[in-house]
Amino acid sequence: MNKSKITALTAIATVMSANAAYADLSLSGAMAGNISSGDAHSGLSHGVSTSSIYVSYSSTLDNGMGMSAGFSSTGAGNNFSIGIDTGMGSVNFGETHSSAVDMMDGMPAGVNTITSTASLGSYSDGDSEESMGLRYTSPSMNGWTVGLSMGEDSANTASAAGERTSSMAISGSVAGVSLAGGKVDQAGTLGDDTFMTVGYSVAGVSLGYGNYDSDGNGDSTVLGLNTSFAGLNLGYEFEDWDSGSAASDQDQSSFSIGKDLGGMGVTLIYTDLDAGTGVDNQNWTVYYSVGF
Repeated sequence: MNKSKITALTAIATVMSANAAYADLSLSGAMAGNISSGDAHSGLSHGVSTSSIYVSYSSTLDNGMGMSAGFSSTGAGNNFSIGIDTGMGSVNFGETHSSAVDMMDGMPAGVNTITSTASLGSYSDGDSEESMGLRYTSPSMNGWTVGLSMGEDSANTASAAGERTSSMAISGSVAGVSLAGGKVDQAGTLGDDTFMTVGYSVAGVSLGYGNYDSDGNGDSTVLGLNTSFAGLNLGYEFEDWDSGSAASDQDQSSFSIGKDLGGMGVTLIYTDLDAGTGVDNQNWTVYYSVGF
């Protein structure tokens, strides 16, 4: 065994022994990938979307505020985060995925196991633009939660020097209907991105609606549903992307069937994409995920 492997195993063993000694320290990990075939692929294609190890720790500060800290090592690099519960909301900083919109813009129901918002178009939740920003999340007030975030506009070459991307979002429910909405205020000449979602469950079926607007670059309307039958998770989703030009408009229908195998989840998704230019693609994708 080479030195690098010994070092890695020693580090993991150290963390796991610390995990056993301190109840407020935890170790977890996840791996997710996909195998695809169809009109958009030559034969079979395989990709890994997530391969991460997470270490998290929680404690109480001397002033009584709750504190949580985390570190993750992924295929894309390392990331850390610190969150403080002030009693009047929580403040998070250091993490890469810091956008307030990203915390609330997921579809209430649908089939997509990787992208939980719009699959078509150019909607952005502000994560890459804000990079490592600062996020505030309010406590629940009559069932409603507000999020605010801001970060350096590191991803946008169209932004002026010193400008920052910020986002705000709100989520809650009224009479059993879940509602969420928000806006990413992009810096520079880029347009703002907005979203709105509605969710409702009836007779064992979850229904979802979402609109994701890229401000001048088109908007996506998504309809989705989920239910379960004979131990299987079933889903359907229809997305219509209006680009502003009829020749470039797209729509996509997706069907899914998934199964939790206990420690591993597997989902098969069939998509039928009409690109609006005479291109009609049908594709099959198997998503798998393992977590501990």
